[in-house]
Amino acid sequence: MRNMHLHSLDLCLGEARAAETLGAKVFENSKVMHIEHGPRSRVVTESGSVQTDQVLIAGNALHLLEQKALGGALFPASLANMATAPLSAAQVEAINPHNLAVYDCRFVLDYYRLTADKRPMFGSGTNYSGRPTTDGAAELRPAMERTFPQLKGISIDYAWNCSDGIIANRIPHVGRAAANIMFIQGYSGRGIGLTHIMAEIAAQAMTGDTKEFDLFAGVKHLKLPFARSFGSQIQAFGMGFYALARHASLSAVLVPKAVIPTAAANGSIV
Repeated sequence: MRNMHLHSLDLCLGEARAAETLGAKVFENSKVMHIEHGPRSRVVTESGSVQTDQVLIAGNALHLLEQKALGGALFPASLANMATAPLSAAQVEAINPHNLAVYDCRFVLDYYRLTADKRPMFGSGTNYSGRPTTDGAAELRPAMERTFPQLKGISIDYAWNCSDGIIANRIPHVGRAAANIMFIQGYSGRGIGLTHIMAEIAAQAMTGDTKEFDLFAGVKHLKLPFARSFGSQIQAFGMGFYALARHASLSAVLVPKAVIPTAAANGSIV
């Protein structure tokens, strides 16, 4: 009953318009180069600067600001999404008859739903090494076809990718780089829900109620003392090891103890 489909770009644009009606000003394509600390911080861009009483850094994996406070905790992962050709009514009935928006419960999860014109949209993490995805559709297709064998060989009409911020313990990284410079980051693939929760908590803190912000800021995070690229490699190795260990554990649970593997004539294990 609480299943919901959400168009994330429409949500972003709608919220920007709503903010503007309340007096906010939005400046796109204004890359921040650095932040000058002081009683009133100065946010310096490539073409100008803004002086302000408070700063909230909320760029997740897409910046390298304030690395003394933020560095070593968050590492970029490449996420991708794709949409296939539209399905027939019989295909829809076979793979998603109730038109659900789904994500699974694996450590590296997949998520999928049907679009309004009945295209399966399928997304997941493509790599955790920090390198960009060069062909998201090719990297996602095997996962989609494992989930839906009926779609094997279907054409993929659209694909896109982005960088996401991964935190080792999957709890958002929250804190202050200075008394008047806050940061929130590290949603680990669950950003649409978590960003809105953390935005509300940050807004409360900026207007005087710091109780929930301080609670998250008190969480201890593992920080790797390496460059972001090398830290991403370590995290990718750790996630791979965890996934293999979890798979082995599940296999041990699912295989009855009374079943004893035997060698077949061709040398494989039965």
